[in-house]
Amino acid sequence: MNTITRIGLSFFLISLAFVSAFSQYPEDALRLSTMGSGFGARSLGLGMTYTGIASDYSAAYWNPAGLGQIKRNEMSLGLSHLSFGNDATFYGNTSSFTNSTTSLNNLGLVYSFPTKQGSLVLAFGYGRNVDFTTGMSFKGFNPNSSMVPSLDGDLAYELYLVDSVGNTPLQDSLEQRARVLEDGGLNNWMISGAVEAAPNLFLGGTLNFVSGAYSYNRDFTESDTHYKYEASRFGADYALTRWNVINTIDGEISGFTMRMGLLYKFTSRSRIGFNIKLPTSYIIREEYASDGTSVFDVPDPKGNYSYNYRIAGKTEYDVTTPFVFSAGISLAGEDIMLAADIEYTDWTQMKFSNADPYLEQYNSDIKEIFHPTLNLHGGLEFSVPETSLRLRGGIAYIPSPYKNDPTSFNQKFVTGGLGLLLADVLMFDVGFSHGFWETSHVNYQHDDIFGNPLSETKEKITTNNLMTTLSYRF
Repeated sequence: MNTITRIGLSFFLISLAFVSAFSQYPEDALRLSTMGSGFGARSLGLGMTYTGIASDYSAAYWNPAGLGQIKRNEMSLGLSHLSFGNDATFYGNTSSFTNSTTSLNNLGLVYSFPTKQGSLVLAFGYGRNVDFTTGMSFKGFNPNSSMVPSLDGDLAYELYLVDSVGNTPLQDSLEQRARVLEDGGLNNWMISGAVEAAPNLFLGGTLNFVSGAYSYNRDFTESDTHYKYEASRFGADYALTRWNVINTIDGEISGFTMRMGLLYKFTSRSRIGFNIKLPTSYIIREEYASDGTSVFDVPDPKGNYSYNYRIAGKTEYDVTTPFVFSAGISLAGEDIMLAADIEYTDWTQMKFSNADPYLEQYNSDIKEIFHPTLNLHGGLEFSVPETSLRLRGGIAYIPSPYKNDPTSFNQKFVTGGLGLLLADVLMFDVGFSHGFWETSHVNYQHDDIFGNPLSETKEKITTNNLMTTLSYRF
């Protein structure tokens, strides 16, 4: 794993920086560039395989050309529930943590204009494609390092953890513990249209306005549980008990992108589709704070046992995400449909702009630590004979965008679902996905002589995502 700036839990994105809460890193661009699970329960149950199907409102996201297949008007409403689990191992101790969120997944209207030949279809609405909901905790005795030498200088000085020139006795042999929460997500407000440009050939596009929010809370503590730091330091008794910092970020996200799609029905039930998502231009506005506390066993000459200090501020910067190219095919018989998608993204195209020079310098790191990936999706749908029930299953394989990551860091998803058609006008769909992969988390940039991080967690991630969609055609 390349650890130039990998100081977070990476995706479906986790991107937590432990040097200071208000420092941005390439992981911040990655979090915004990740496509997520999209929306629509049918697509989720099929392994997020929908580029070559795209036959309902969610086509506005997956492949807008597919809207041209819809012959009746449609109203769609969906909900989702995401559960995130993390088992983090730190110096032999494993801690489990969970976080979850429930949100509106989609709300949309599709209008099919009457035409003498071909089709003309417009769609308007909302869809939530990414949730930032994650979490992590760890606790253990670190004999090799302390975070203090990596802290912001003003914060460390005001907490009496370093002297006036930055020297500190706190170098190792401390218990470290942390709890991290991330929340928020990306919301798509879409205007889409599609036409049947030639028999069975559909072209479509989507104007996509993005809004969102991101919140981060990290509570980190170091304690002298082995009583190493009771000797005289800085010319006074320096008997440290513990120090703690709580870092928070509250961010607002806005952006714009476009999608262009093509879909061709080469038989009455089989299709091939292509979709291009143009780069998204985001504006990020963040408010950040670091609240620190230190506690000592022996008071200073003024009788103080503890110290508090706060750093707060605001920042704004832009992020540009990469192109995403998708292709898909669906083959259907009387009762069975098979579908497959591939999705190509060159992660080296991510870019920071309109930012402080320290942030824009990471654009060169992005070229070095990321590489292009090809995501694979597959799905199957079985229509139970003589019923209106459809059973679904799927898989998805999402390689890590980091160079040199082991295959265990690639995300794997197993999905399932069902659909029930009522009175030929009301479709109820349920989709479920279970994701699992491994990752690592470097808590701060402090390495041994070989460049290995001295405070790192090894993590096993699981996600469970449940979606329901109700579609009414009239």
